[in-house]
Amino acid sequence: MKVVIFTRTGFHHTSFINRLQERFKITCVVREAYPENKKKSIVRLLSRNLFQLNGVKGIRDEFFLKKFSESYSAGFRYHRALKDFLKAPFDVVIEKPGTRYLNVRYGEINGEDFATFLRDIKPDVIAVLGSSVIKSNIISIPSMAMINLHSGLSPYYRGIWSYGWPIVNGEPEYIGVTVHHINRGIDTGDIIYQTKPFLDESDDLNTLFLKVIAEGIELVVSAIEQIQETCQIVSYRQPQNAGRLYLVEDFSAGAARLCLSNLEKGIIRKYNARKKEIDAKLVLYGYVPPKFIR
Repeated sequence: MKVVIFTRTGFHHTSFINRLQERFKITCVVREAYPENKKKSIVRLLSRNLFQLNGVKGIRDEFFLKKFSESYSAGFRYHRALKDFLKAPFDVVIEKPGTRYLNVRYGEINGEDFATFLRDIKPDVIAVLGSSVIKSNIISIPSMAMINLHSGLSPYYRGIWSYGWPIVNGEPEYIGVTVHHINRGIDTGDIIYQTKPFLDESDDLNTLFLKVIAEGIELVVSAIEQIQETCQIVSYRQPQNAGRLYLVEDFSAGAARLCLSNLEKGIIRKYNARKKEIDAKLVLYGYVPPKFIR
């Protein structure tokens, strides 16, 4: 069976590659670059915000978000918890003989030249973590499945930061991970597996993220094993018009501050005290118990 990986260049992406390589013969690994993000100088921030009605607040928010990003980005900046949760090496891709390793520019994975390259490979399964939204010309290429690791519980939380928005909204019971087939929507494909990590009141946004990713990688391993053994896999259609989709423009300093405030106020401790009662109301699809106790 030919397996191709689409991912990016963070620590968790690297661990994703290495973990799948431990279990399967991978035909090709594709690492997509991030879109260019021009750094904002202090002068530009000041000049842009001082002439707006909320100028001072805007400047404060910009600095706060910069600090927030530096503090809570364990997937991209070294954090001591990486080694506690990522099962495979996360610092460097361990290249295997016979596997092709490609680095592509942002968006190239949807181009026709790349589609031609993939058709020549004839992949059976493409496993995705963190790439651009995949378009129809690519989705149709694998013969068996294109599956995605989504760091949230679909359909309830789709899009970005799906482990953070439940904290913002006072719903920590929706922190979890989904492995699903990819379709033309954003995290709307048929669900294969879902799970919810064990949460601890000492968790911060770094450990929450790493717990979700660690569980998700193992779900992808299980999904590919099932496809390899049976050439098929059971999946569950998501309810339509359910849940919420969060995009980049939805994230703000206000949301980040509320997230941190709710954590400081013990939202996870309060949830754990009523976990059995609260979780009984959740509807999950393809649920499997978490593999990591703590």
